[in-house]
Amino acid sequence: MVEHYDIIIVGGGPAGLAAAKAAAGEGGKVLLLEMQSQIGGQTQSATWAPASIVNQPLKEAVCNEVHRVKLNSPHQQLAVDGDFGAILDRRVFDKLLASEAVASGADIWVSCPVKELIVSKDVVKGVHAEAGTWSERLECEIVIDASGVQGQWSSLLLRKLFKREWDRELLMLSNEYIMANASAREVELFFNSYFAPLGHAWVYPFGRRFAMVGIRGVRIHPDAALDEFIGRRSIPSIENAVPIAAFRGQLPIEGALSPTCADGILSVGGAAGHVYALSGEGLRYALACGELAGKIAVDAIVEGSVSKEALMEYDRSWRAKFEPELRVGQLLHTSLRTSPDQKMDALLGSLAGDVNIQQAFVNVFMGVELAESLKLLLSNDEICSIIGRGTVEKALALCKP
Repeated sequence: MVEHYDIIIVGGGPAGLAAAKAAAGEGGKVLLLEMQSQIGGQTQSATWAPASIVNQPLKEAVCNEVHRVKLNSPHQQLAVDGDFGAILDRRVFDKLLASEAVASGADIWVSCPVKELIVSKDVVKGVHAEAGTWSERLECEIVIDASGVQGQWSSLLLRKLFKREWDRELLMLSNEYIMANASAREVELFFNSYFAPLGHAWVYPFGRRFAMVGIRGVRIHPDAALDEFIGRRSIPSIENAVPIAAFRGQLPIEGALSPTCADGILSVGGAAGHVYALSGEGLRYALACGELAGKIAVDAIVEGSVSKEALMEYDRSWRAKFEPELRVGQLLHTSLRTSPDQKMDALLGSLAGDVNIQQAFVNVFMGVELAESLKLLLSNDEICSIIGRGTVEKALALCKP
């Protein structure tokens, strides 16, 4: 007999776990399927997160608070002091989220790759999971696609129903190392189109003797790019450090799916394109949109309709809350695609001497307190000229209440 669930969630990252907690908390019978053998640390071990994310139950995952960010362009350097959130150990953070989801009543299976959606008369009815000689058909009312963008079994709504792939010209590829014997104490960001075209490289402190060192860009081989960056760029904090783990990933920066639902299915997190293009930040959107998806999925089941029209409430809700800032991230990222090194040199030069503008720049890069920070940053005429007046006007218009 095939077991039937109200909601099956594909993917055990923050988006899927937030959806599982919310849906189970609303009384839904919820099953979350994770492809990897554990929850936590599948695609990255550290995340730089805004302070608003780190509530009391999740503070165990904080390994470093961020009070200084060093910005590096090809010919400029600048250190910015402020309260810029924290570095989270994702191996701990995701497991804490899983604990909350289970406490709310969700069931979690690991080592369960979802190979196909079960579709009947264009309505998603469940999933087919398979690993080795084991396979199972699992039926449900609604599937929540939180499968990310990492490989052939991710982005299920996009690939299986919309029958297309992410635009490879706007797909950020990344690699990062955990490096042992490091002395990093602050976040360092490096903007250089040779190493990381349309992206950036970073060094995050990761506890007392470790650092996360990574790179992200388009049209790169991320392994070779990271090795070349470390080899060519002299970074004192990792001078005597060596890699002990590697994490490869990818992120779409073309914008969110439209729509992010279909009959019997919702998409959330990276699988939905919930990514702030300027920095690649997505954790805040994953948690908030995952919670929305879980609650609205249960409401739709209770109301007796899992049609696309019923599930569009989710699409409208997350767009009303987050689409303007995601579009701002795209606008700013697009403005830096031409002469990016010269523009970053000019931007860092324009920030010198004004602490408030410097802090606003870091916040805008991360998409934090965006409306207030963007208004402050763009009050500087020189910065407006670098970014472009047309882009400035569009960005400010999007951030109006």
